[in-house]
Amino acid sequence: MYIQQRGFCPVEKLPSPLYEAVTHVCQRIGAPPEVVVPDAFAASSTLTQRDYKVRGVNGSLIPTTLNTLSLAPTVTGKGESYRAHFQPNTNSVSGDLERPASGTTMDDLILQDVSVSALMSHLAGNSQSVSIQLEDAYSFLAGPLMKREAISKLPQLWSGPPSLKVGRHHGDKDALEPCLAIGLRMQPDLFYRFLNRDKGESRNLGLWPRFLTFCYDPQRFPVAHSYAARSSFMMSDLPLMERFQAMLPTADAMQERDQPPRKVLVMDTYANAYLREIAYWIKGQMYGEFHDIQDAAGRAAENTLRLASNFHVVCQGDGLISREMIERAWAFVEWSLGQFRNVFVHALQPPPRPVTLKRSAQPKLPPHQQRLNADMQFVLEIITARRNEYPMGKVPQAEVALLTGFPKIRFLKTLGWLVTGRLVEVEGGNDNGTIRLLPLQHFNAPYGYMPTALLP
Repeated sequence: MYIQQRGFCPVEKLPSPLYEAVTHVCQRIGAPPEVVVPDAFAASSTLTQRDYKVRGVNGSLIPTTLNTLSLAPTVTGKGESYRAHFQPNTNSVSGDLERPASGTTMDDLILQDVSVSALMSHLAGNSQSVSIQLEDAYSFLAGPLMKREAISKLPQLWSGPPSLKVGRHHGDKDALEPCLAIGLRMQPDLFYRFLNRDKGESRNLGLWPRFLTFCYDPQRFPVAHSYAARSSFMMSDLPLMERFQAMLPTADAMQERDQPPRKVLVMDTYANAYLREIAYWIKGQMYGEFHDIQDAAGRAAENTLRLASNFHVVCQGDGLISREMIERAWAFVEWSLGQFRNVFVHALQPPPRPVTLKRSAQPKLPPHQQRLNADMQFVLEIITARRNEYPMGKVPQAEVALLTGFPKIRFLKTLGWLVTGRLVEVEGGNDNGTIRLLPLQHFNAPYGYMPTALLP
């Protein structure tokens, strides 16, 4: 097993009818999957956590609760996607969806007042659940539930504690096996600023590692759009909406009959073995692939089981949780870990400083090399000035030597370097010889230096 670096949200891994509903909303409102998928997960978790809990690989019972964090810029469809999943009664192909016979609606399961008192009022009693779903969650970050004395309760509610008690300031309320699903949607820049102010405290308290993270931030993290959002065939979300409506009255009917409030979901043998393999592999990668997000990776196997439970209940309904559902859920949890790293690691790093390239200074030549270059340039200038006076540009060597005024040894040394560099051609002896300029070619300068005066 190994991590797959996906460039886009793996929408194709959604089971039917979740796949059709997500694709439909992406097509209809033009929102990216990173916005629509977490809303579908949040809506399903809001319903399933009321009726079900699931048995883990170690035999313990955990809720099917999912927390989702969706970051996307403004005008990307966050509000429309939220309403499509949580207020679907006005968007139906065949007509308005009817209100359930029990009178319970999705709005009845959502807590809008994000205070400790309101939260405990909904959770007080036996096996109660509630969902906090905020279309614009910036106010939640500065609200009472994010204060230090209250924030530690939120991870407990994700885990489904045996009991939760709140002190006298909130009415001495007791909650037995409560569940709380949280879905937050906001703009990336606002959330990054909060994280900078928070200095990692809320992450250290265990809140954010329990969230499935979805980040659509093209300015910081280039994205590749999934083919599902570009499909030419318009799908329908009606089967999923009808499934949600059918699930609404289930918990109410069970409580009226005084039956156990939550059913227990169980994996089949192959699903159990595959989830164990995932958990074992993650544990081995804590100081490797997940060294910087160990807190989120430590919850990945449990989140996989929770998401697979939601897939099973919404898309299958009965029987044992299959390995297929575990595989589908792991694809999203695996992708979410990369998104968590983007948000909580990469986005908080300071931008790289621009690189300024300094022009390197021209190396200073040794004095003897500077003199040789000057002599060579002087001789070339004399030949250039006199070559028009002679046929074929062949200037007498004796005339050139006379015009330079160099001692004989100095002149012959300079001329020798010009011949070696194939800058001039000498014909004949010293007295009757001639010098002709050659076209400038590659020149191996003496001592490895190229005389600047010889450059074209």
